[in-house]
Amino acid sequence: MGRDPGQAADDARGARCRADAVNRTPAAPNRNALWARALVDGLARRGVSHACSGSGSRSAPLVAALAADDRFTLYPHVDERSAAFFALGVGAGSGRPAAVVTTSGTAAANLYPAVVEASQSEIPFLALTADRPAALRGTDANQTIDQRDLFGRYSRRSIDLALPEPTAAGLARLGAAVEAVWRAALGSPAGPAHLNVQFAKPLEPVHVPGDVPAGLEPRLAGSAAAVAERGAPPPDAGRELATLLQDARRPLIVCGPNQRPAIGRVALALAARVRAPLVADPLSGARFGSGAERWTMGSADLSLRADEVAAALHPDLVVRVGRAPTSAAVCRYLERHAAAPQFVLDATHRWRDHLATSARPLTGDPVATLERAAATDPGEADEDWIEQWRATDRAARLAVEPSLAGSWFEGAVADAMAESLPAGTPWFIGNSMPIRDVDAFTRATDRPLRPLGLRGASGIDGNVSAALGAAAASGRPAAALVGDLTLLHDVGALLADRPPGISLHLVVIQNRGGGIFHMLPIREHDPPFTPYVVMPQSVDLGAVAAAAGIPHRLVSSAAELREAVMAPDPESGGRGFRLTEACIEREHNWQQRTAAIESAKEAARREI
Repeated sequence: MGRDPGQAADDARGARCRADAVNRTPAAPNRNALWARALVDGLARRGVSHACSGSGSRSAPLVAALAADDRFTLYPHVDERSAAFFALGVGAGSGRPAAVVTTSGTAAANLYPAVVEASQSEIPFLALTADRPAALRGTDANQTIDQRDLFGRYSRRSIDLALPEPTAAGLARLGAAVEAVWRAALGSPAGPAHLNVQFAKPLEPVHVPGDVPAGLEPRLAGSAAAVAERGAPPPDAGRELATLLQDARRPLIVCGPNQRPAIGRVALALAARVRAPLVADPLSGARFGSGAERWTMGSADLSLRADEVAAALHPDLVVRVGRAPTSAAVCRYLERHAAAPQFVLDATHRWRDHLATSARPLTGDPVATLERAAATDPGEADEDWIEQWRATDRAARLAVEPSLAGSWFEGAVADAMAESLPAGTPWFIGNSMPIRDVDAFTRATDRPLRPLGLRGASGIDGNVSAALGAAAASGRPAAALVGDLTLLHDVGALLADRPPGISLHLVVIQNRGGGIFHMLPIREHDPPFTPYVVMPQSVDLGAVAAAAGIPHRLVSSAAELREAVMAPDPESGGRGFRLTEACIEREHNWQQRTAAIESAKEAARREI
């Protein structure tokens, strides 16, 4: 079988251009450099300022353009999966997409987990995958796969660009493609968008005679101001919600995980306006901030585990916003009271009711809808209704405080961290048990924090990288709480080259395996429970941190953790990254957690 002609032509052109460059300083860009610079310019004009890259050759034009453009901060990564989750963290922390650049082949496929999470969590994200010429697809050409529509239904928009065309018309088409993926990433719902960028050799910035017409500038039209604003609600959405609330005597607001801090703020304002209890997920934006102590039921996950409490607190209207809550107890409560009218606020027409309890959606932008409802005169809410919620919530919280103060278990880690972080801290909360412990064992407080997480697909992969991305986006010291398996799953994040200015305090719960599985019936079946479900590990995290040049500290009490969290950032090579390891014995944790929950349930029952 003869050599593929497309591959041969690609290699021959590259060889000619490299030879031409030997005795010449590049005086003008070739078409690849022009194309990449124009693409990067188009992104910068639209407000994109963070980009991540892995190693590779086919992506060299894009990486060179990003590195040369002072409107971008470019973060190199050892592996593409980590780079993608870092970009996802930037999007979660800023509400603006970051770009992640890969070379061709499996490097592009490594973005898939982050793309799935971006889609499910509705986080803006831009995948820029460099590709070989289309003529090589379906052949035995090296490092060549079909990258068109690589992410399938999880991408809001996927565009396969033709090879660079150094003409005004070609740049106009490129500009239209950049505009399309940018709008898709920031659309409703927000999410990932994919631009597949073909390049033939030469990939390096060498001068190619006659490749680019004189006077053709690598500039694309467009600006950030051109993005469509999130739509106002239909005229009747806010009005209908206001009418529903005016007629309700026992209204309840449930605020689930979402990517818009404004949702939590306006949900709190509405709760205060109509005097309704607010059940708020840690990632809702309504758990930590002004008004939360009075209106947010921070211990609902505990009190609603008591069957008598869940039965007695019978709403006559439920207003839901955001994704389904993390708390299984809250979800069971919503299912128990499915006969009460439940309305889900949403602007995306996505299915938000896997519990099948909603009467129907209220379609419109949630922030604008809640604001409009809060501006209307409230109805006559039953004062006993809010007081009963407060009584059960307060009792549950008081019941667990002795355990939080006197026992060292994962709930105490979550509580100590929440109580010690400075106001306004971006706080990334990892999946598996950390988010559940924060939900159950931290109180609602008026002290503002900025919780962040990835509850779309809820995996433990990429959580550390995402936390670093969120820290980069915030521009201020950030914190993260993750489990040991979560760290080991993303240990490559510790090895990435971080520029000065990224400050992250990573607190790792070290319980030598998957502690969450102790909550499931499989724990009674050993084997296979311990070796194949818990996945016990004995990795020395101090040695891992030392290998990455990261300061490490062990803590074994809530007091030590508070001291570590409140301590000033130590000298760390200018990278502002430190790791605190909270060592917890897995079986002891299970016993203490169970006892604390039972105490909370019993205390809440006594208030009914």
